[in-house]
Amino acid sequence: MSSCMRLSVASTVVTCLLAFTAFAKDLEKAEPASVGMSASGIAKLSADMKSFVDQNRRAGVVFGVMRRGKLVAFESYGLRNVEKKLPMTADTAFRLYSQSRAVTGAAILTLLEEGKFKLDDQVAKFIPEIGQMPVIKEIKNGQVIATEPQTTPMTIRHLFTYTSGLGYAGDWPKSLGMNQRDILSLDGTIEDSVKKLSKYPLLHQPGATWVYGFSSDVLGRVAEIASGQKLNVFLQQRLFYKIGMTDTGYWVKDPLMLAEVYGPDETNKMVLKQAPASSSYTKPGTLFSAGGGLVSTAPDYLRFLQMLLNGGVLDGARVLKPETVKMMLTRQTTPQQGLVYWYNHESTPVFRGYAWGLAIGVRAAEGPHAAPGSESDAAWGGLANTAFFIDPKEQIAAVAMTQYLGRDEPTLPLVLRNGVYGAIVR
Repeated sequence: MSSCMRLSVASTVVTCLLAFTAFAKDLEKAEPASVGMSASGIAKLSADMKSFVDQNRRAGVVFGVMRRGKLVAFESYGLRNVEKKLPMTADTAFRLYSQSRAVTGAAILTLLEEGKFKLDDQVAKFIPEIGQMPVIKEIKNGQVIATEPQTTPMTIRHLFTYTSGLGYAGDWPKSLGMNQRDILSLDGTIEDSVKKLSKYPLLHQPGATWVYGFSSDVLGRVAEIASGQKLNVFLQQRLFYKIGMTDTGYWVKDPLMLAEVYGPDETNKMVLKQAPASSSYTKPGTLFSAGGGLVSTAPDYLRFLQMLLNGGVLDGARVLKPETVKMMLTRQTTPQQGLVYWYNHESTPVFRGYAWGLAIGVRAAEGPHAAPGSESDAAWGGLANTAFFIDPKEQIAAVAMTQYLGRDEPTLPLVLRNGVYGAIVR
């Protein structure tokens, strides 16, 4: 790999020595061969990522790969802002959306270690109204005609494993009138969100089945109550400051560093897209969504992933105990509770054959799988086409970041996976 990061704007390749040198102070670089990867394999991965920009499939992309604690690839291509002709760089910030979950989940697990809660504590111990939520028993012609009490009260474990019975607004019958933007209102707080959410019935009995939805946001409110801090402050103190995630939070320091969201129009021209707002992003706000509100950079996210691979420590700063990290990255859901999905398996096949750990997707033994990996790997992604995975067996951490809505979204995580595993030689 070159000693500096390459930045592609259109077809021009420009060196970015200063940016990469600063980044390299934080993450130790290594030649691919020194950690059991081929230079030609990494070069192919870089070329495949660059092709997203060259073929007008993304406005820009940043990706990085680490193995055995060493950085073997980090590249930025294209533009973060087409209209202003601002390039993608190592410090470009991205809306993480659902890629926030693993980060907030890891931080909240510090409260478990401190004894502030147990996994099998009832959520009602912290949020009484959650315990009063009924469960849908029967739906007829789109109408809820019968509910029943929670036979197994919702627990903290249910929130971490997404078996709480909470989905997203679109999962409830339309007749109930739930609105996603109303629940996660930028004008309110996560406390307000949970109060609104508690007025609706659960989709399933807690523990019955895996459902993607508001579980992390309710977990974030539990963390606020248990810690006595607003979630943004809690995350900074428990995680971001400790391991040097200096560009991660609920809003960016410089709005021009936040990548714009693009997608194709009917002529395949890359145009600005209106992405859902899960945070204030460019200015201080009040809604701190644990499920989708964070912004971050590729270097910051690699630091987080490497902390997990190291068993909860990075650069001498311990966040979690090794046994807690192992539990987080170990399958916690059963086959009866179902495999996980990202909207549906057809839209993002990379997650086919995955189950759930604690706030993170983990590869299930039974499969079938659509992408290469190890039984021990963990992964997830975000709405605006960000992706990551870690593989403890192979000691790999990888991330790819863009901001894109439209056709071809599943290709990015597949290219990342195929390229990384294709470069392993031992």
